[in-house]
Amino acid sequence: MTELNKEKVMIDKNKILVSLKDVTKKYKNKVALKNINLEINYGDRIGVIGANGGGKSTLSEIIGNIRKPTSGEVYRQENMVIGLQFQDSKYPVGITVFDMIKYYLETFNIAMTESELTKIMRTYQIESFKDKFLANLSGGQQQRVNILLSLIHNPDLVILDEISTGLDIEVRSEIFDYIKENVVNKGKSLLLVTHMMSEIEELCDKYIYIHNGEIRDFGMVSDIVKKHGSVHNYTWNKFKEEKVADLKKEAKINDEKRIINNKNKFDKIINKANNKGKNLPLIVLLLKYYIKGFVQPFFLLGFPIIMLFIEGFAFKGKMFGDGSSSTEYSLLHNLVGSIAITQIIATGIFVIPQTILEFKNSVLLKRIGATNIKPIFFVLTVVTMGVLFMLLTFFWTLLWAGIMFGTTYGWNEIAAPYQVWEALPFLMLILFSSVSLGLMLSSLFKSTAAYVAVANILYLPIAFLGGTFLPIDFIMTSDVLKYATYLNGFKYCMEPFNNAWSGKFEFDYVMGIFLGVSILITVVYIIIASIKLKWES
Repeated sequence: MTELNKEKVMIDKNKILVSLKDVTKKYKNKVALKNINLEINYGDRIGVIGANGGGKSTLSEIIGNIRKPTSGEVYRQENMVIGLQFQDSKYPVGITVFDMIKYYLETFNIAMTESELTKIMRTYQIESFKDKFLANLSGGQQQRVNILLSLIHNPDLVILDEISTGLDIEVRSEIFDYIKENVVNKGKSLLLVTHMMSEIEELCDKYIYIHNGEIRDFGMVSDIVKKHGSVHNYTWNKFKEEKVADLKKEAKINDEKRIINNKNKFDKIINKANNKGKNLPLIVLLLKYYIKGFVQPFFLLGFPIIMLFIEGFAFKGKMFGDGSSSTEYSLLHNLVGSIAITQIIATGIFVIPQTILEFKNSVLLKRIGATNIKPIFFVLTVVTMGVLFMLLTFFWTLLWAGIMFGTTYGWNEIAAPYQVWEALPFLMLILFSSVSLGLMLSSLFKSTAAYVAVANILYLPIAFLGGTFLPIDFIMTSDVLKYATYLNGFKYCMEPFNNAWSGKFEFDYVMGIFLGVSILITVVYIIIASIKLKWES
């Protein structure tokens, strides 16, 4: 391993590297760590043992200065350099493997030649994808990069959290040899969090056992092996003892709560045996996803209220042109129509594709498939609910427009189209086009983060050129913006709708062309979605 340059101030190996005194960490109502006392000296290689949720990762993050304790004191030697490997591997789109490695080399002033770096990358077997985005790598590939980044700057203390996750046997062997050469053999300090007990015997000389946020046991690894035969046997026995005690305690608490809550009440029925089919439970699950997720309902129902308040009161009473063909509520009326249909488009751009991508990129779609729901039925259910959301948010916008301004000018003059039957077919066309665009977007992206970035860029010009942020009357009088509206794929159904909304619709050859272009664009969306969307896979 290439050493840090000579300007680095060396640590004092005779002093404590890290000291925790009465450290407690709370997350809301959960106590992750409770009164932890621990010292790490130079050369200590400590294995952290414990069940899931016991506080192992929280402890490693506090030692690594990633998290702050709720109470207690943490001391770190001033010039100490820490190397961290995280259990979670989430990187922003656009950062390559080489970008991240170079960032570490530059940050820690590490001199390294191309041949030296190539040798290291070959050890970790990452040379072949060094120019790929970290966000697009598999879990095992990201894990290799994470371990390399924890060691490449020659740290004094290395913190490794579940390093074997995602590694095949060959890569694991190469990396462990590297750790032994650059940490164990050099007398560096190591904190190893792992479920693989053999790794503790292989790399550590000390251990601590954590359960429910407390250090229940500690000592030398050699003593465990001598007494129990292996760290695995010791840990398994501790798990069983702690688990039995925890289950008894939890059962007692739950029984006491149940007695109090169910006093003079019937036992609550979780589910009846009546047949609900396959789709109704899926609809309920999706509704819980939307409601408990909060963001999408807030956007759909909160955004139009905010826009009506800001834009509505800004243009309330304002006249357009010379006033001969407009009233003091004309601009306001036109603005309401634009905001209402833009909400339909927003559902197609944001809600439908985001739902599909989030379910598809998680284990949820596999779980749904395991209940004999075909992916096509899942998509149809999302689309159906998306259409209902579109209609809901459309009429919700009109309702609030009436509440805010209807008492002043009259509800019909603010929250209703002047040519209802002429507006209706183009309203349906906007709806179908929005749904098909949503399906196309969900077919073009694999990463939710990349989709969200593009969706925002796509939505803003549509909303602006559609008259949401500025009345369409002003946009169409601009020598530049009126031509820019042709770049808006929804113009060809939004403009006829806006004309009908304001009572100026006439079906001429221009409107006929607009109708044809709108249908063509919708068909293109559907064709692309049907080709690119691989649901069954």
